[in-house]
Amino acid sequence: MSTYHLIIFLFTLLVSLTGALSPTLVTRDTRQYKSCSEAPSQSGVYTISLANGYPPFPAYCEQQKYGGGWLVFQNRYDGSVGFNRSWDEYKQGFGYMEQEFWLGLERIHQITVAREHKLLIVIENFTDFSAHEIYPGFRVEDETTNYTLRLSNEEYSYHGTARDSFWVYRNEPFSTYDRINDKSILDCSILTGSGHWHYDCGTGYKSSNLNGEYSRSVLGGRRGIWWGAFGGQQLPLRKTRMMIKVGEDGEK
Repeated sequence: MSTYHLIIFLFTLLVSLTGALSPTLVTRDTRQYKSCSEAPSQSGVYTISLANGYPPFPAYCEQQKYGGGWLVFQNRYDGSVGFNRSWDEYKQGFGYMEQEFWLGLERIHQITVAREHKLLIVIENFTDFSAHEIYPGFRVEDETTNYTLRLSNEEYSYHGTARDSFWVYRNEPFSTYDRINDKSILDCSILTGSGHWHYDCGTGYKSSNLNGEYSRSVLGGRRGIWWGAFGGQQLPLRKTRMMIKVGEDGEK
């Protein structure tokens, strides 16, 4: 057996023993695309080059599900990457594009600055039950606003199967443990262990904590990954994905 074939054999054996390395796919496509809607129909990592001159960057495009054309900016599925990060880390992005990652607030801002996007949130619990919710009017303002989140101000404009636990965060600045911007006196990013557009530190039906601490068990306090309308803290989530794309035919 040649060295090349031995390497392939060992790699295949490793994957079969440990499971797939990640739920994402790395492509060998070296071309640049203005958006995931222009990228090939196969899901994977592509180079995005925005029309505003922002430096090109790699992004994962979901092309097989929900009509395709979705750019993923948050991906969690096994807890291999911690999400209790600093302001600079959330700004620049962290994790691994082939595994768990956060794309970066500055990149999300640059993508959405010219046109509002739709936000798709997909969640799945440890019993393999999944759901999703779509929010129109998604945009992230620049750092001078602390990357304030915008969504449609029209309540019930969102739709899906997960039911709403995110709309309350519209018009909120982003917060991390080292830069608190929420309305509460309790320092929500510290209590929840997550960077987020924290409105307050609530744990009710309309609240969520998708960047919280990964755990199969129910965690005390406000930690953990949960979606209020999907069992809240008592039903931890195993997988979450946050994705964006411009509406069909350019609608906002």
